[in-house]
Amino acid sequence: MSGPGPMDDYSPPLRPSTSGDGGGDGGPPQDDCAFTEITVLSSPNQAVIQTLGVGSVLAVVHETQPASRVVAMSNLDIAGSITSAKVMKMIECMNRGYNYAATIREIAGGRVTVEVHPA
Repeated sequence: MSGPGPMDDYSPPLRPSTSGDGGGDGGPPQDDCAFTEITVLSSPNQAVIQTLGVGSVLAVVHETQPASRVVAMSNLDIAGSITSAKVMKMIECMNRGYNYAATIREIAGGRVTVEVHPA
């Protein structure tokens, strides 16, 4: 029997892409704590900022007393608070053992722009 049959128009179903989730590409799963974010320090401490420059790396610390907040520190001095959209994710990840740093990208008057990244 020749001629078109029922399987001549068959196409296998499409599968959703698994790229980036550790699926079929053999790569590791994405780490939701391995992010980078650019933000501006809130309430920068000018006495500390004056001792720093572009490229200075600050430790990112979750303080719980007197209230919960995330701060950028130079040695033992607070340079300012981090109030980015991802601050809750940072706290969650730090509670799981991740460490972050903040690299100063720009100082313009009282405005300090930092890039928060895994330490």
